[in-house]
Amino acid sequence: MIMQALYRSQQTKPIDEAAAEYLQIDSYQLMQRAALAVYRHIDDFESVLVVTGPGNNGGDGWVLAELARRDQKKVQVWALQKPHTLSGDAAKAAADYHGEVVFSAADIIADYEVIIDAVFGTGLSRAPRTEYADAITFMNSYQGLTVSVDIPSGLAGDTGLAYSPTVQADVTVAVLNLMPGHMTGDGRDYCGELIVERLDVPERVYAEIKPIAYLLDKTILSSLKQPRRHNSHKGSYGRVLVAGGQHGMLGAVLLSGTAALVSGAGLVQVITTEDQAPTVPLYRPELMALGFVGSENNMNIPPADVLVLGMGLGTSQWSKALWQQLMMANIPALVDADGLNLLAESDQSSDSIAVMTPHPKEAARLLHCDVKDIQADRIKAGETLAKRYQCVVVLKGSGTIISDGENNFICPYGSADLATAGTGDVLAGVAGGLMAQGFSALQSAQMAVVWHALTADKLKLGRCLTASDLLQHLPQTIK
Repeated sequence: MIMQALYRSQQTKPIDEAAAEYLQIDSYQLMQRAALAVYRHIDDFESVLVVTGPGNNGGDGWVLAELARRDQKKVQVWALQKPHTLSGDAAKAAADYHGEVVFSAADIIADYEVIIDAVFGTGLSRAPRTEYADAITFMNSYQGLTVSVDIPSGLAGDTGLAYSPTVQADVTVAVLNLMPGHMTGDGRDYCGELIVERLDVPERVYAEIKPIAYLLDKTILSSLKQPRRHNSHKGSYGRVLVAGGQHGMLGAVLLSGTAALVSGAGLVQVITTEDQAPTVPLYRPELMALGFVGSENNMNIPPADVLVLGMGLGTSQWSKALWQQLMMANIPALVDADGLNLLAESDQSSDSIAVMTPHPKEAARLLHCDVKDIQADRIKAGETLAKRYQCVVVLKGSGTIISDGENNFICPYGSADLATAGTGDVLAGVAGGLMAQGFSALQSAQMAVVWHALTADKLKLGRCLTASDLLQHLPQTIK
């Protein structure tokens, strides 16, 4: 399976150089090709306002404006940096433009169907200063289609962090490559429709440039559609032990245990409180249950291929006793929710952790920082956790990050529909069930995240989505 590569802003220049060499053109001709590729998405409109900033992103805007002028469109450039202060290809592009230029919003006297955001490129690393912030605010209040070149101005290409303000684009046309900022953090809220223009340059041209991440694709689920061997039995597909569900939180382990079953695990046993355990088969007869009092020094832990620990576990003495014993059981573990919170409080680590599935707040606890630090660079946070705990990390959120410490992956599917109680429990169960069936920790995390997100997307239930809806419809997603 070939996954689409995502690159950091510092890699833009070598990518551009490789593309120009492949096409046998110079950098200014490459800029002209890029601008033409963007222009083709708006050439049906009759009037265009192009807002240009410094650097090559602004240069793209100047070239696009000249294309529109030659095409007999009504066009105006609002230059946030005066042409005589530009350098390099941007200066050439400004000199080649022969249309109307204004230097303030007050001089924009006409209404335009399209506004082109060519202010900042992909390397923004701080909030726009006043004159640029005012221009972004103007663009966001303008009536008409807003098209951003490469990335909405104000959005950090490396991280997906939206500074204040950030252009709210209707369409973003990324040239040559995508960046993490398009796909994670705030990216999907600001990019609108995302289009990639490759300029007829195959990705192999810059294959020697190591991406910062890869975009997961739904084809990763193809192995789940293969028929099973006839000569097999439930033992062939793994035993999962799901532990958590303190008083009042039984639903968490029921969701997770059921998800492990639905994912294809052969046998699932739930550990919960002693009084709740007898009720488990009443809710789901396929699940076996074991009660834990909390005072046992050496619990008789059932044999299992995978432990899924933490859903509804709580942080009580009962919770800590169960967590302590299971973490020492030497079973490959997926740790979620309160299992992670207890890990953050503990001096003890465990070589048995194979996967952890934190949301940003849990990740912040594990890294002893603020949530805003996690969200400021989600890839870095996932990678740091993976290296620290020597496991696969699933950092949940918009553009879920999966990292094994060496390679990073982003899920392009899913939405805020999943921001509801229990969906994380389902995800943990699916991933644990796949691990029990023999998939690696990384494969299991990748497939579980994509399967989970695609199911939500296909349901299209919006804010009405529940975790139980996911459980019911997981099978349809892989049919």
